[in-house]
Amino acid sequence: MDLPQAPVSAEEAPEQSLVLDVDQDRLPLVIVEPGAPSPADDLSADSVLLELDDLLPDPDGEVVLFTGEDVSVNILTTETITEFGVAEEHVTATGVDVTGLNFYSFEGGLTVYSASDVLIINDPNIA
Repeated sequence: MDLPQAPVSAEEAPEQSLVLDVDQDRLPLVIVEPGAPSPADDLSADSVLLELDDLLPDPDGEVVLFTGEDVSVNILTTETITEFGVAEEHVTATGVDVTGLNFYSFEGGLTVYSASDVLIINDPNIA
């Protein structure tokens, strides 16, 4: 799936970050301006924040996230997303069938699969 040419619905959020309100076929993404505070500091208690570099991929560079229904997952990264969408028929190297799951591929080669949406926080200010 190709990335959209331009966001359909974007709104300026406080702290100089850009929040994209997206439909299912659009990417849930927060882009943080250099020097701006990270929205990761203000996540709710039922949110999980994972740093992309901390995820341990299988031999094919894939990670499958298993989460509860009441937990939102946020991934903090400086990497660019190269592809996203809903996975076609596919089984990971560890034997997990990810067919129909949401996926997010990053420039470093990692692909993350999840049954629920994942919010990607692209923050150039993280060390």
